[in-house]
Amino acid sequence: MVMEVNLKYTKKESRAIMEIPINSTKEDIEKRYDVVLKKHRQMKIDGTLTKEAEEDFQKKTDAYRILMGYEVEEPKVPKKETYVDKAFVKAGMDRKKAGNFFYYYKYHILVTIIVIIIIAASIYSIVTKVKPDITIGVLGEVHEQMTDTFKQKITKNIPEIKEVGLETVMLSDRINDPNSSMYIQKAMVIFAASNTDVFLLSKYVFDRYAYDGAFMAMDDVAKDLKIDTKSSDYLKLKVVEEWNLPKNPNEKRTVKSYKDSEPKLYGIDVTNSKFFKDVDVLGPEKILAVRAKPKNLELIQKLAKLFAN
Repeated sequence: MVMEVNLKYTKKESRAIMEIPINSTKEDIEKRYDVVLKKHRQMKIDGTLTKEAEEDFQKKTDAYRILMGYEVEEPKVPKKETYVDKAFVKAGMDRKKAGNFFYYYKYHILVTIIVIIIIAASIYSIVTKVKPDITIGVLGEVHEQMTDTFKQKITKNIPEIKEVGLETVMLSDRINDPNSSMYIQKAMVIFAASNTDVFLLSKYVFDRYAYDGAFMAMDDVAKDLKIDTKSSDYLKLKVVEEWNLPKNPNEKRTVKSYKDSEPKLYGIDVTNSKFFKDVDVLGPEKILAVRAKPKNLELIQKLAKLFAN
């Protein structure tokens, strides 16, 4: 029994239609069809696609499929229409053309899908992100491996705090870090524009920012919470109102005038606090300081009492 095949053209005819030589590789065929496909798409966009051009494109598409081996020799048998075929017809689409398109642009489509998934995941994380009840800045020789334990211990001891935000910056005068300038810029942003109200600082960081009025005087807070501040007397200072700025960048600035008439307590030394015995999140010193104009003083007082215990 002889079976009739379902090929529109021979390979010789297909090469002639595609206008490619007999020794063309599959890569050559792909490149040629790429030109055909782009020309067809551009004519569609420009509105210059004629019936003859559409028929020529279909002819070249059939020839391309034959040369690439997508047209398989099979007996002519009646093909049963599937639900997918009906869906394509209902949408006014040619399934064969759609197959060509998806094959040729499969990598572009895959990349697009991945990008969409990444964007969706980012939006979801932003929408579902829990707003912290309080944000703490830890600046100095930060021990990053202890930050999660640090936050967990806070929420365990203060029920009103369900979520702790944390801003960490590695700053030290003892460690030569090539990224120190970048860290200093991050610290400036935290002090100037973030929602961080409470700080744990090294003495090096405290000295850099306290004299410029970055922190609130803690005398009254310490008195109300009955915190012993004898060990913190070295943190009393007068905030500078105006500096004399030297013309030579190698010279240090000098004080022109002070805001404070008498030294005030702008930090509390909590280095030896029981709280930090198993949570060594910062070393070697731990100085508690509060933003000059904090938003939630009630929670800050509870944190101060916890840290200074």
